[in-house]
Amino acid sequence: MEQNKKFELGFTLVEMAIVLIIIGLLVSTLLAPLSAQRDLKDYSQVRTDLEQIQEALYGYAVVNGSLPCPDTNGDGIADACGGLTNATSTGGNIPWVTLGVQISDPWGRPYQYRVNDSFGTIFSLSTAGTGLGILRVCTDSTCVATVANNVPAVIYSSGKNGAVQPPISADELENRVTAGATFDRTFVSHNFSPTFDDVVVWLSPNILFNRMVTAGKLP
Repeated sequence: MEQNKKFELGFTLVEMAIVLIIIGLLVSTLLAPLSAQRDLKDYSQVRTDLEQIQEALYGYAVVNGSLPCPDTNGDGIADACGGLTNATSTGGNIPWVTLGVQISDPWGRPYQYRVNDSFGTIFSLSTAGTGLGILRVCTDSTCVATVANNVPAVIYSSGKNGAVQPPISADELENRVTAGATFDRTFVSHNFSPTFDDVVVWLSPNILFNRMVTAGKLP
């Protein structure tokens, strides 16, 4: 009689374990779509933020005749660019206080900004980067194909993984701003993949000049 009770108790525990496993599988199955929906929402917010920052930069140029230099000390206010020539560029956080825009992406990392230094001061219709001052956006780290060349500035987010959580690709390293970065003057923008989730936006020189001319600031 005692053995039967032990057997029944053991069988009940096994059944409970099976039930818990099934519940766990069901919960994980339900959570996966929710996580995917959250990611989609976050990346949609990033694109909205970057578009607003892009517009704020165009507006700043129309008012001031130049683009703001990046925030390099973390206070949100534009600091001085590293140089004043078109052969150099300066990177840092987006000067969110100066522009009145969102400071960081949904993962709490400040939006990044790099500008050709010649646009950080009063510029003309002939202003353009030269040499290492040329900022370009490519489809991969080797720049086999160029998406945009010699742009005044680039704004970007390193995505959910922040280019610090593996797997990190060579494409993400091109955009990375932390230790180990391979930044020269190239940024990478392409569709998302398991090893790339950066979002990159840039200023078109043609749109920038057109805005300035239309506002009567140039030529």
